[in-house]
Formats: sequence, structure tokens, C-alpha cells
Amino acid sequence: MCACNESSKIAYRQAYEELRLTRSLLLESGAGGGQLHGGVLQNLHRYRSVTHWEELLCIAVNTRLDCLMAVVSIRQPDGYSSIVSDGGSKEFIRFFIDWGDGESYQPVGLHSFEVCDPIHVDEPGRLPYHQLITTTFDAERYWDSVLDGIQPKVCGVLSWNQAPPEESTFQPIFGNRVESRIRADSIKDVLALYHHI
Repeated sequence: MCACNESSKIAYRQAYEELRLTRSLLLESGAGGGQLHGGVLQNLHRYRSVTHWEELLCIAVNTRLDCLMAVVSIRQPDGYSSIVSDGGSKEFIRFFIDWGDGESYQPVGLHSFEVCDPIHVDEPGRLPYHQLITTTFDAERYWDSVLDGIQPKVCGVLSWNQAPPEESTFQPIFGNRVESRIRADSIKDVLALYHHI
């Protein structure tokens, strides 16, 4: 076995153990109302967009229901609940939209759902599981933009146990961000859907 592969595996295991321990400390400090030591927080900020436990897979628009939708994958059997408290933790997702009017991304909704341990790992096919999150959406403004030749963009930011700020560029430590352009295949599709609103 190549020594470089072995050292990479060791570095990966060390990073994983550091993240797992920090996640546990964050849960414990939250359950006890305490604060984390500054060194722990400084160490943690070396990481961004860790998706081992949770990941925002996609964000889309449903114009017929006037909503933005996001799908979050929950991937692990533990790491969501504190041993001090029976309660779990929260997955937060903030939605943004860029209407193409020069104002860049604007926040349009913050939603959350609870996650907790244990998830029974002995049940085949249980993990990962997926959660659908929605927020309201101005479909009429969307179709007006499309008819004017503008393709709005959407963005979602997933953040574990911490509500993301109203900044679309925010990169969470645990979680990630997804960006996509809203697109209609043809003007015929646009008009067909527009009349359903």
C-alpha cells in the first residue's frame, strides 16, 4: 500500500473524529445552555460545507402550488441528538431568489425541521432518508419575469442547528448551499402554465 494513501486515510479519520467530537460538543453546550471554548470554535471554522450528516440535494420551483421546494438528505444514524437532553436538533434552510432586477439574491423564507437519534440502522434501506421543505413563492412575478426574457435564480442554504443569516453567500459548517437557474423549456410551456395561475 502506498504511504501517501495511508497518510490520507489517517488525515481523513482524524478530521472526521474532530468533526464528530465538535458536533457532540455543540449539542452538549446547547442542551446545557453553555458556551463552547474559543479554541474549539476556532478549530471548527477550518471546515465549511460538511455534508457527512446532512446535505441539501436540490432546490426547485412549483409554480402551480406557488412554492419553492428543497430536498434534504439525512445520512447518518447518530450525531443529531444530545445525550444530556431527549430533544434532537434542527436542520434550517433559508431560501433566496434573484429576480434578475439587479438586486441580487433576496431572502424569501426560513424553515426548519427536527432531527434526532436514534435512527434504527438495523432496518435495511432506512438511510439516507429525505425531507421535503417548502416556502411560498410569487409565481405571478416569476412568469412576468420569464415573459420579459429574464430567468430568475434560486438559492437554498442548509445549516445544522444554526439558522443561516440573510446572506446567500453564507457557507455553513454543517450543511451546504445550492444554487440553480429557474428555466422554462419554451414560451409555449410558459404560456400553458401561466394560464393555470
